[in-house]
Amino acid sequence: MARWQKARTNRCPAVDRPDGLPLPGARNRQSGFALVAVIWTLGLITLLGMAVIVGARYRTKTASNYASVTAAEMAAESAVNLAISAALNTTPDHAVNFPLRCRLPGGERATITVDEETGKVDLNTASLAALTRLFTALAGDQSSGIRLAAQIVEFRKPKTQGATAAPRFTTILELDQIDGMTPWLFRSALRYVTVRSGKPEPDMDAASPAMRRLLNVEPKPRAAKRGTPAGGSMTIRADINSPDGARFIREALVSLEGGNERPYVIREWRRGDIDASGLRQDQPQGTLRACLQAREAAAS
Repeated sequence: MARWQKARTNRCPAVDRPDGLPLPGARNRQSGFALVAVIWTLGLITLLGMAVIVGARYRTKTASNYASVTAAEMAAESAVNLAISAALNTTPDHAVNFPLRCRLPGGERATITVDEETGKVDLNTASLAALTRLFTALAGDQSSGIRLAAQIVEFRKPKTQGATAAPRFTTILELDQIDGMTPWLFRSALRYVTVRSGKPEPDMDAASPAMRRLLNVEPKPRAAKRGTPAGGSMTIRADINSPDGARFIREALVSLEGGNERPYVIREWRRGDIDASGLRQDQPQGTLRACLQAREAAAS
């Protein structure tokens, strides 16, 4: 028995300390745990700080982008109003030729184009042949063009018979209700169709260069370049590039014969898509003339 107690004392010499202090091993374990806790706390604080900084930067960038897009949108509406003013002041001797490339007061680069509605395919009155030509060219497939044209003719038939029946298409945006009209085809067709011309065939003299290219029509001679129409309806497209890289495209359907003693009526606002086949704004910003100066120079 004495030998067992002696062996136990030799294996654990510090089990029974008379002064009551903690054992050396226990003190080391407590210090290690405290160090780990401090390291984890510092790491957590660092992660939280980084999250706050990243979130603040993201919110700042988002707010800046939103403000930039809003400024570009306002610039696009200003460019549309500039084109309307040019159209209202057109005379046989003074006309602004479009497209007009110029610089707005905020430094934005603007490309302003004007398309007459008579140069487009009217969804309500166009012949089956005109619709087939257009959608065959857009779809790149004759069977698809024939099918879409037939469905448009069927869709536009009034529900009630009679001469006073209203046309089915009140806006070109209703084109997406046609069966088989894919989103890509719908967006592509918007710039070539109208509900305002009332003609069975588009007027190729008033058609845009893009419409002529699509239908393989000979381009107009440069000497026959037209300015803004003296009356009727037109679509004004303002493509804006801001100095900070923001871009916004606004389109407006405008009737210059507003009625009720109004010189014009904006019948529809649309947000336009980037036109890869259209005119690019590849001129340096410093070489562009101010929009008002460009208008005055073109009219003089």
